[in-house]
Parts: sequence; C-alpha cells; structure tokens
Amino acid sequence: MQQEKKFDFNQTIGFVLIAILFGVFYFLNKPSEEQIEAEKKELVQKQQQEQKQAQLNKTATTQAFQAVDSTLAKDVEVSNDKLKVKFSPKGAQISDVEIIGFDAYDAKKDGNKDPLHLIKNGSSKFNLSFKTKQGAVLNVADLVFVPVVQKNANNTIITFTANAQNSQIQYIYTLGNAYGIDFEVKTQGLSNITADNKVDLAWTMDAFSTEKGKDQEKYWSHTYFQFKGNKDIEYELFGADEWNEEESISWVANKQQFFASVLSYDEGFKNTNGGSKNSEKEDLTHSKHFHLNSQMELKNSEMNYKFTWDFIPLDYKMLTSYNDKGFQNLIDFGWGLFGWLNKYFFLNIFKWLASVGITYGWVIFLMTIVVKLILSPVMYKQYRQSALMKVVRPELNAINEKYKDSKDAMKKQQETMEIYRTAGINPLAGCLPALLQIPIFYALFRFFPNLIDLRGVPFWFVDDLTAYDDIIRLPEWVPLLNGHLSIFAVLYIVAMMIYFKISGSMDNFQMPQQEGMPNMQFMKYMMYVMPVFFFVFLNNYASGLSWYYLVSNAINIFIVLYIKKFMINEAKIHQIIETNKTKPKKQGKFASKMQNMMQQAQEMQEQQKNNKKK
Repeated sequence: MQQEKKFDFNQTIGFVLIAILFGVFYFLNKPSEEQIEAEKKELVQKQQQEQKQAQLNKTATTQAFQAVDSTLAKDVEVSNDKLKVKFSPKGAQISDVEIIGFDAYDAKKDGNKDPLHLIKNGSSKFNLSFKTKQGAVLNVADLVFVPVVQKNANNTIITFTANAQNSQIQYIYTLGNAYGIDFEVKTQGLSNITADNKVDLAWTMDAFSTEKGKDQEKYWSHTYFQFKGNKDIEYELFGADEWNEEESISWVANKQQFFASVLSYDEGFKNTNGGSKNSEKEDLTHSKHFHLNSQMELKNSEMNYKFTWDFIPLDYKMLTSYNDKGFQNLIDFGWGLFGWLNKYFFLNIFKWLASVGITYGWVIFLMTIVVKLILSPVMYKQYRQSALMKVVRPELNAINEKYKDSKDAMKKQQETMEIYRTAGINPLAGCLPALLQIPIFYALFRFFPNLIDLRGVPFWFVDDLTAYDDIIRLPEWVPLLNGHLSIFAVLYIVAMMIYFKISGSMDNFQMPQQEGMPNMQFMKYMMYVMPVFFFVFLNNYASGLSWYYLVSNAINIFIVLYIKKFMINEAKIHQIIETNKTKPKKQGKFASKMQNMMQQAQEMQEQQKNNKKK
C-alpha cells in the first residue's frame, strides 16, 4: 500500500535558510553608489578614448594619402545578366548588389515584392587595416579612391586607386558573366607607411530580410566556411554562431535562407574568427549581422591578394555546375542519409515532375503519390499488423482476466505469445514501418524550406510555398501562433485524426497491459497530444511541407479503406485463428527452447519467493 506523503518540516526550514543566505550574500555584495558612479565614469572615459583614437586614425589616414578631387571620385555601377553591382569610391567598397531575376518579400510594397538586394546602402563593409610608423591605425575603408572602368568583350574591370606621396593602394574588381566578381588588392611602396608584416582583414555585413517567414529565415541563416583542401563545410546551425580557426580556410559564406555572399581566398585565410547573430525582433529590415576577421601576411612588405566575391542564389543544380568550390553544400539538405534522400531522390523526382510544365503545388501533389506508391508495401504490413491485433484482442483480454495475480505473469506471457504465434503476429513488426518513415519525414523537413524553386511560388490561397500561409489572421496575443492560422496545417491535423480513427491506430492502445510493455494509456494520450505539437510547428513552417503531409494523410486514408475492404478479411483471419487453436501444436527447436527458458525462469521466481518466506 502506498504511504501518504507527509509534510517535511526540516526540508522547508532548509529552503528558507538557503533563501536567507542568498539574500544576505546579495546585500553584502551589492555595489555602493560610489562604485556605480565610478563604473559609469570609467565607461564614459573608455568611450571618449575610443572616439579620440578613431579620430587620430582617421587623421593619420587622410594625412598619409593625397586628397582626391570629388569630381573624379564617383560611384560606379556595372551589371551582367545575373548581377547589378554598385561600387563606392569611399574605401572602394561594394555598396550595392542586386540579384537579377529574384524578388524580395516586402509587406509594405504593392504585391509584396521588391528588387532583391544582398547589399544596399553600404550594409557590407570590407576593410584592411595596419599600423603606420607613427603608431596610428590606418583603415583602407576610410580612404577615397579614384575609379577607372575598362570593358572588353566578356569582362568589366574597375580599378580603384588611392595614392600617397610614395605609396599606392589599388582595388581591382572584374565582373564577367557569372555570379562571381574577381577582387585583387595591390600595393606599391607600402613599406614607406608601415613597418608591420601583417594586415588585419575585417568584413561585416547586415543581411537584409528577403523572406516572408522571418523566424524561419533567421533559423536557416548562418556563417559557413570550408577548410583548405577539404570538400566538407563547417557551420553551427544550432546555438551561438561564433567560431575561431587557426587552420587555413578557403572561403567564408554569409549564408541566408536562399542566397549567400561568399568571400574566397585560394591561399587560405588564417587565424580567422567569424559568426553571426540575429537582428532584434523589432528590426524587420535585417535578418542577421555577420562578421569575419582574419590576419593577412604581407609579401615583400606589399599587399598582393587575389580574392573572389560570389553573390549566389542557392540553386543546387546550378551550383553543382557553377564551380568546383562546393557551394552546393551551402544548401542544408541534411547530413548522411537525409541529405542523400533530398539530393538524389526528392530533388530528382521534383525536377522530373516539374519538367511536365504543371504548377509546383501540383508537382508536390504528384511527388507525394510517387512516395506513397514506393512505401505502400510497408504501409500494408503496418495496417495488417493493426488489423490482426484488433482480431485477437478478445483472446488477450481473456488471458488477462485469467491471470490477474502477479505470480502468474510468466504464464500470462506464455499464453499471450502463443496467441501471437498462432495469429502470425510479430509484436515488434509495427515499429519497423514507423522507423522507415522517420528518415523521410526529417529529410522533407529540410527539403521544402531550402528549395529555391518554391520560393515566392503561389498555390491556391498560399502566396509562398516556402513560408506559412496566413489568410486567416489572429490577434498577436494568441500564444505560439504568431498572429495567423495556417489552413494547410489545420487540414493536415484533421486528416491525421481521421486516419488514426479508420486505421485502428488508436485501437491498439486499448490492448490490455502486458508485463514489461509500455503503458498503453500513456501512449494513447501521446497520440492525442502529438497532433497539437505538429500543428504549432507546421503553422509557422513552410506551407509546402504542410501541403505534402495533408496530401499524404489523405492518400493514407484511401489506402487503408482499400486494404480494409479488399485485401484484409478480419472475419476470415479470426476463423483461421480459431481453427489453429484446435490443431496440435508443433513447436520448432527455437520456440521449444524459448518455452523451456521461460519455464525455468518461472520456477526460479517461485523458488526465490519460497526462500524469502522461509
């Protein structure tokens, strides 16, 4: 008999004493007003010193290099059929990058569409810095350059030059017909300005929010990088995106959900650190703040670096043929089996069906049918198992009534296993179909929000298959739903519950509790709670995934009805079981051995009980 839990007075006293100790500790260590004031003064002084140093650095920069005629220092804009790029003479920066053929989501604009800019209004800043011989820090980003534009048949070359008395810095950009921009840094006479043997590289970027699903966009956006000589890429998808590496890195990418800004250096960045952080929730303009720092060695006291900027849409098929840098791995289709399923199965099926010329919503519909046809044998076994369990339930209930005493647990288990054997039921067989479908579910979780083909594509009441559908608006105070109700997500849950009902999935949890088996009542409650979790998740996820699972469950319903009506005759199965009961039992060697082991175990149990009584 379970004892009544009594009030523990000593435990309560212990908690009170701990609380008092914490209070005394906080009071004794609380800073005085004088300390707070001193800390404020120290902070102000530090800020003033930083501002003063920044001004000294800026003065050193302007003094070291010649003043430039403002009529010569002008913005330069160039383009090809993929990119439109603008350069600023201040720091010879890439100040604007527009990817042609793509739109950004903007709720305030007509049709919610805006030209897609990866960089705009100087949101990206690239800087090389070093100490002058006088000890000041010279930032190349503060210099004013003079541009010269040259064009030939395939390339546009923009050469930015900043001159000092005996020195020169050049940034040379070359735009061809691809998404890449070759970027070369050259200097002459740099030893007249600095005695350092290293240069600090810094790249910061405020990434513009280009997608409708802001939370999802931030989730899939991170810094990615590749070690030199290695095909794999490194990233931190979960948790803080901060990293430090001493090994050589071939390229670093500021990756957004469907686009990436990549800086490559074939010789390899060394002593590199980078990362990203989410923008504030109130900031709807930006999604991420990226940063990168590295140290570059001077060669013969000069800069002579060859970089490449790539501003790319993350289209897997295009990137596999674009170059040999492995940029296709920026698309997070998942690792191992999950990535293989997406890259070589789902993506190929999707492309094949799309080649027919139908809209992508119906491509997803047909893709679901293809997957269901492949999985139909597994689903048949799953439903057959469920039907057999339903047939033998009266016999199992009778066994539970017969052996209520815990000392008869072994006999109950033996007779239960005999029922399963007679009916041809494997109690563990129902787990296998579910396990086989887990990789597919996880793969699709990665597939739909990373497939650029679906980006911005409408279907019925959905305006973007890679974002949630929000035709039904809700008050913002409703928890977890983010101010909307996804119709596809709601219909998916309804279809799931109908499937549970007609397939008999819930009936399995009415089975009598077996010794050593999970609590069926708990599992039943989980089956009711699970759709709620699924709905909250899918309500804010890619509507393409909700549509896929809605279609999948609708097909499941029709398959189960067909199997139930034409392929499995429950009355006939029941008759076979009854007939088998009257036949002499023939046990194989393995079954006989298992029965002997169970009998021996039961005898040992009885012996232990008798010993305890003595």
